[in-house]
Amino acid sequence: MTIVSIEREGPLALVRYDRRGKANALNMAAIGALTEAADVLAADTAVQVVVLTGTETHFSAGVDLDDDRLWRGGADQVVRSHAMAAGGRMCERWLRLPQITIAAIEGAAIGGGAILALAADFRIAGEGAYFRFPEVKLGMTLGWGGLPLLSDLIGASRAKLALFTDQRIEAAQTLSMGLCDELAGKGEAVNAARALAAKIALCPPGALRMTKRSIDASLRTSWAAGFEQDQFYLSRTLMEQGG
Repeated sequence: MTIVSIEREGPLALVRYDRRGKANALNMAAIGALTEAADVLAADTAVQVVVLTGTETHFSAGVDLDDDRLWRGGADQVVRSHAMAAGGRMCERWLRLPQITIAAIEGAAIGGGAILALAADFRIAGEGAYFRFPEVKLGMTLGWGGLPLLSDLIGASRAKLALFTDQRIEAAQTLSMGLCDELAGKGEAVNAARALAAKIALCPPGALRMTKRSIDASLRTSWAAGFEQDQFYLSRTLMEQGG
């Protein structure tokens, strides 16, 4: 079964992530497939815009808590920390893609799935789409590079509110908050993303890539980024111990 597919349409690559069940949650196999897809695209000089989407009902409902390969219970600290950082490595690959990236979101984008969407340059939400960040309520920090990404997009106060109250952020609200850049009809997020991609692809490829790299170098930096992996590991460990 193919979890991630890549469809090339001229300068556009459409990446579909579909586990065919479990609300499109991210297990280790899915994380590996999405990481591999990012690596393949990073080396593709013919593609200038990448659209990432999930299923018609779920972008991704977050981390698959039933997959012990993500937690490695009983393993030593180094092994456990490395396993828990797999999602962070995936998001980092998508964040650093040289192409312009657009997340086309239908349905739920929760936790790790929402962070993956934040790693894109732009987000388009279909009607009925929503974001949630339940990590703090579950006793963990927001890992995978999500904390600085969320704070940069919506500001510190709104980020704290979303995290501390497990807020369900509906599609219309994402636009006013700056979490998404465009709204689309139900089931139309991919088509809207294609339309945006076509406009972007009119720019010379070299100028596109250089401009993205320059903007990201100045904006996508945070003192917190280097500590997130350890914070996530420690908070998860304490939660398991009842702390």
